[in-house]
Amino acid sequence: MSEKELEELKVKAWGNRAKGRSVRWRMIRDTMSVVSVYWMTLSEVETCMVRIWGLTRKKTRELLEEMVSIGDCIVEKDEKTHDLRYHLKQDRVKFWLGVHGLKAIPAGIVQVVEISRSVKGLEV
Repeated sequence: MSEKELEELKVKAWGNRAKGRSVRWRMIRDTMSVVSVYWMTLSEVETCMVRIWGLTRKKTRELLEEMVSIGDCIVEKDEKTHDLRYHLKQDRVKFWLGVHGLKAIPAGIVQVVEISRSVKGLEV
């Protein structure tokens, strides 16, 4: 199979996993997929979710705070910059991303994360 065909299957599986779930659940899942690979600052996550869903920064913050409060996401404060950084707990990856874990994330989401992180590096 070509890379294009594999990506199409991945996107289809991503959509199928969300069947019967609300749009809110899909937004939370995409937020959790954004913070699943890297520790990301609040600003980076907010930027990603604006690009993926068009969410306001306030709504992204609310989703992250909710996931932290129920224990699916870890938050820590960077001692140098004093920014809050978020990361998906490893034992919750299977629930949010499926049995294939990080490999199940569609390329579109991965691209948004990589672009947001590379732009952040250029700003500093």
